Amino acid sequence: MQTQTLPLRQARMEFKTTADMKDLLNQAAALDGLDLTSFVLGPAIEKARQVLSQHASIALSREGQAVLAHLLHTQQQPTPAMTTLMALPDLPVRGATGTQA
Repeated sequence: MQTQTLPLRQARMEFKTTADMKDLLNQAAALDGLDLTSFVLGPAIEKARQVLSQHASIALSREGQAVLAHLLHTQQQPTPAMTTLMALPDLPVRGATGTQA
């Protein structure tokens, strides 16, 4: 039988809890055959992946898709605020030849 080696864990996290909560988590982890760290981090990592995934994509209804397509295919006139912004002088580029920032 070959022994599986776990990757070295280098980052450390600490948090406080009550003794009762820690005992509860330890008992549940033992019943699941996991160490406390794996038992606690497993669901937290899965939740973190779900949150990141939800924030990485945009879901539009059919109506929202139609509105977006229309906006992308029609040329819009700049608002007064955009016209004012575009009239401002360009800022100097840092590190450009002949300019000092």
